[in-house]
Amino acid sequence: MFRRAVLLTLFITAALAASTRPVLACSCILSGPACQSYWQTDAVFDGTVVGIRPLNPEGRPDSQLGYADKIVTFAVRQSWKGVDVGPLEVMTGGEGGGCGFPFRQGGRYLVFAHRAPGMVRFGASICSLTQQFNGTGEAADFLASLGAPASGGRVFGTVRASAPAFDPERPRVESPVEAEVRLSGIGQQKVATSTNGKYEFNALPPGAYRVDLIVPDNYRTYGASREVEIPDLRACAEENYSLSASSGITGRLVGPGGRGVPRVTVEITAPDARAHPTYGLAKQSATTDADGYFELRGLPPGRYIAGVNLADLPSQYNPYPRTVYPGDTSEPEVITLALGQVVDLGMWRLPPPLEVVPLAGIITWNDGSPAAGVYVSVSDRTGNPVQLARGAGRATSGADGRFVIEVRRGRVYTFAASDRRSSLPIEAPRVEIGPGTPEVVRIVINRAPR
Repeated sequence: MFRRAVLLTLFITAALAASTRPVLACSCILSGPACQSYWQTDAVFDGTVVGIRPLNPEGRPDSQLGYADKIVTFAVRQSWKGVDVGPLEVMTGGEGGGCGFPFRQGGRYLVFAHRAPGMVRFGASICSLTQQFNGTGEAADFLASLGAPASGGRVFGTVRASAPAFDPERPRVESPVEAEVRLSGIGQQKVATSTNGKYEFNALPPGAYRVDLIVPDNYRTYGASREVEIPDLRACAEENYSLSASSGITGRLVGPGGRGVPRVTVEITAPDARAHPTYGLAKQSATTDADGYFELRGLPPGRYIAGVNLADLPSQYNPYPRTVYPGDTSEPEVITLALGQVVDLGMWRLPPPLEVVPLAGIITWNDGSPAAGVYVSVSDRTGNPVQLARGAGRATSGADGRFVIEVRRGRVYTFAASDRRSSLPIEAPRVEIGPGTPEVVRIVINRAPR
C-alpha cells in the first residue's frame, strides 16, 4: 500500500507541474517504521549529499516533472538494499506541495528510496522513512538486526481517542483507550487488549493477516478491519486506530414560518473559550442540510455552548449576527454532554441576515491627488475583539481614487490600504454603519505619490 501511495505522489507531482495552478500542501500516506518500510521500498542506504541541482526541464525524458524537482547526488557509505556503495543520483520533488525531502549539501541521511515504473532514477520524499542520520536510532537498530536470527513477524499499534480540545494552539487531544484487538490468518487466531493504548502480536510467520478492532461502547471509528501483510520473519505491520466518541449535539435551524434554513454553519465551543489574537476562537462546526438539520458528532464528555457566527464576524458566507442557543436571551445555555449521549436541541430560530450596505470612499495621496489602483480593505472591529484577522471586504480604487465595499448594518469598521509591494500609512476614520454613516469615507495616504 505504501509503495503505491509513494508512486502516486510522484505521478501527482508530475501532473501538477504541467498546470499553472500552485500546489499548496503535500498529501500522502506515511511509510510506517523501518521493519515495515524496508520491505515496501526499492533501496535503503546511508549516504552523504555531495551535490544538489534542479532538474533540467529540456531534453530529458523526465522533464515533465517540473522545475521545482531536484537531483540529489549521494556518496553511498553503506547499502542494505537496491544500490551499491559509491555515487548515486536520487530525485526528490519540490518542498511543500511536491512532497520533496529537504536534503541539504553535506548532510548525512538514511534514505528509503523508490523507483516508479519507467523511471531511470530512484526517488525519495517526505512520505518515506528517509531521515537525517548519525548511525543510531530505531531504524539503525532494525537494519543491524537483519543479520541476526529472526524471531518472527510483528503486528502492533495504538488505540487512541481523538477529540477537540478547544485550544487554538492545540486543536485536538488524544487519549489511550482500552480495547480488544483480534488477529487472524496463517492458522493464527490471537486476541490482545490494548494496555495504555498499545497492543502487539509477535512471533508471526510470513503471510496475510486480518486485524479487527472491537470498537468499545460509546466510540466509533472507520476501518476497524484491516488487511496486513508480513512478507518476512523480520517484518512488521503498524496499524493504529483513532476513535471518536459517539456522543454529539443535533438540532434544526429554522427561519420565518418555521422553515428550515439550509447551508448555515452551526458551531460549538467551550463555555469559557476565549479568542486567540492570531488563531481566533477554537470551535467545531457542522453545516445544516436542505431542511436546516445539523449534527455534530465525535464530541467527548464536557460542557459546550452552541451558536452561529460565534466569532462575530459577518460576511457574505456567514451573514448572520452572533447568535447563541437558545437565542431568546443574551446568555448561552450550557449543554452538558456525557460519553455516548446525543443531545437534541430541537428547533432553534435564527435571526435574519444583517443588512448589506454599500460603503463608498475616496482615497488620496497627502497632496490631495487621487490614489489609483490602491487596495483598500476593511476589518470588522465591532466590540473591539481580541482577534486580529477580521477582514470583512476589500476593493481597488479607480482612477479617481473612488471605491465601494459592501459592509453590514450595525457593525464598526476600520480601514487599511496597500499597493502591490507593502502596506501604506493612512489616516482613516473608524466607521459605524448606522443612521449616521457618512455618505463618502475619505482616506488619506501619508506619503507623497510615487
